[in-house]
Amino acid sequence: MSTEKEFHAAHQDLNDYVDAFAKQVAERGSHPAKGQLAQLAQDIKKDAQNIATGMISTGDAVDIQSGKIAPVGNPDPKPLLARGLTRIQDAAKSLAVNLADAGKQVRTLVKDKVPGADQVVKAFDNVLDATSHYMTLGMKRLTGLAHGMDPEDRYAIGFTSGHLQSAQDIAIDQRKRGILQTLKSPHLGEHVLQGAKRLGMIEPCKAVHRGMVINVIGLEAILKNAKGQLLALPVTPDFKFKAGDNLVMKDRGDGFYSGKRQLVERGVER
Repeated sequence: MSTEKEFHAAHQDLNDYVDAFAKQVAERGSHPAKGQLAQLAQDIKKDAQNIATGMISTGDAVDIQSGKIAPVGNPDPKPLLARGLTRIQDAAKSLAVNLADAGKQVRTLVKDKVPGADQVVKAFDNVLDATSHYMTLGMKRLTGLAHGMDPEDRYAIGFTSGHLQSAQDIAIDQRKRGILQTLKSPHLGEHVLQGAKRLGMIEPCKAVHRGMVINVIGLEAILKNAKGQLLALPVTPDFKFKAGDNLVMKDRGDGFYSGKRQLVERGVER
């Protein structure tokens, strides 16, 4: 599949995920965040559409410049290229702001324990993942379009790609913030842990770890150490510790960890 086709498919996926997210939001009673989230969902779709439209103009300008298609009216493709790139840049900036705002509102729903907030979280995570993928393919598409262009145009295309990268960074940051907030959730554990592993938020296992239990998900104890790093340590079904316990965890040598309570007083380990 060409990058152009992949890019269009990713745009369609993002639209579908935003619609599913808006549907989940609509089903959540009368929380104040509900109206803002409904509007933000529409704004995110609009931003994604503007990126796609800007990409079409950019592609047309490149095709005119290379002689692939004949110009209509003004034979100079430079203004068309500039308009296309500006549209992408503006839309990417707007998208970054709207994703950050939506993330904040979703975390408010979780904090306020709104019934069904876990479903909204999952739907928003899908939006963030789809956005990140859409930005990746947008950057690939721009890289392809920059081939054979003059240095000035290549720079302008690279600058625009940086805006897509910034929007992607925001999407990933919002995903991580959501994970840190919902790791304790009894309903979202497995879903959140998968996301944390995929985003590289879990530190490698060593022989000994110290930290506080955040949650026990399946046969993994999720700990946060003194540096704020997350650990997912394999434990046996009879693991007796719970969230809030400060532990020293040791590798038993059979692939599982055993825990011993760690006394913490005035920040000093005993």
